Amino acid sequence: MSDSPQNPTINQSGSAAINSGQFATWNTASGSASTLTVSNSSRANTLTFTMAGVPAGVLCFENGAAKPANGLFTIPPNSPSFIVVCTGDFLGAKVTITNITNAQNDATAQIQAQTTQS
Repeated sequence: MSDSPQNPTINQSGSAAINSGQFATWNTASGSASTLTVSNSSRANTLTFTMAGVPAGVLCFENGAAKPANGLFTIPPNSPSFIVVCTGDFLGAKVTITNITNAQNDATAQIQAQTTQS
């Protein structure tokens, strides 16, 4: 069964890019150190996205500042070093990243998920 490219699924490790109105699902591994990184590839528009399903105990940082993992994030345009990073044991959870950027000023969310088996 193939996944729709519009709403991609990442199984443990991989990458995806989603535009406004799209979401990506990350099927995490349990008992492993995992890292989720989200960045904005737009040079002109601010990326706005939400994350849901991240279990308690996972550390999350928005441009280096600690922030709750489940919630709303914004990344300014043309800022390749401004990223959201979440790291820890995701306990096999299904994490959803939804791009809610205004479609008229779309920005692409670049998602990178990595699982290191322990």
